[in-house]
Amino acid sequence: MVTNSGKNIMGRALVSFFVVLLTLPGCGDSSESLSGSARDEIFDRIDQDGDGIALRSDYEMALSLADRTKVVASYPGGDLTIEAVLASLAESPPSRLVDPDNPSNEMFLARLTSMLRLRLAAVVIDGAGFDIDFDVDDESLNAQVQEHISGGFEAWAQEQALLADPRLEKFATPHCITLIATETETEAKVARERLEAGESAQVVASEVNAQGASRWPNGDVGCADLLTWANTFGESAAPLGEMKAGQISEIVSMPSDFSATGRLWMIFNVRELKSEDANPTLLGPFAQRVLADLVVEYEVIVEAQVGVWDSVGLSVAPSQ
Repeated sequence: MVTNSGKNIMGRALVSFFVVLLTLPGCGDSSESLSGSARDEIFDRIDQDGDGIALRSDYEMALSLADRTKVVASYPGGDLTIEAVLASLAESPPSRLVDPDNPSNEMFLARLTSMLRLRLAAVVIDGAGFDIDFDVDDESLNAQVQEHISGGFEAWAQEQALLADPRLEKFATPHCITLIATETETEAKVARERLEAGESAQVVASEVNAQGASRWPNGDVGCADLLTWANTFGESAAPLGEMKAGQISEIVSMPSDFSATGRLWMIFNVRELKSEDANPTLLGPFAQRVLADLVVEYEVIVEAQVGVWDSVGLSVAPSQ
């Protein structure tokens, strides 16, 4: 007989649970059915993680899973039963799963979360006009979702993202830049005064640029979208997001191995914006981001004994 020391499970409640779970033999009394190996078997069912200790959460989870036909979660257009989640665990078991019919609270909620996320994504995609067949197993449902995400839904998501944030169009537009880069802030200030006085940025760059910037003749660093410039110049590229053709930026600075002082002091001049060459696909993929924004708008109801739906984290959290 296993001793349950250090746990706060009432013996009377535990025995009642045993009676619920046991299939009594055709002969013999109930006290015999709760003795020896039968009792150990029930304890093992509650103690799913096999640590010899039956936690209250273990007891409550085993009790909540007793009715396999019970709806454990509802989402727009469908329900998930306990049996569906257990079947998913059996078909695709996690590495630490001991018994698919008797999962730990953590594993059950994790699988329920992934199944709900998949269905919410399918609901969004179907609502966007891309047909989804929901009457299939999870593997087939996921295959449909992935096919749309890498296909037509990506183009739809890109359009929605651009409508929601027009700045993305500018981020995808090639900015042709003349860069003035000096080794000291003082030199940069003098250079900016010359630009404000009307001198050509190319002329100023050819005269004042640090030796390490000499690989860019006349300061011409080329044309690229803002994501590329952000990867090149880091946070120093931030002013470009607000600039129009013909404008010069404030003085910005960044560490550099190409400067004797260890830093470059820079001024950006946007010579041209090639709007006709804007390519928003460079900022993608958009599908996952748009899905994440849309699925939070849907209501999910989870059986209170099992957990609660976290609409921000898109996950099922344990009941308190």
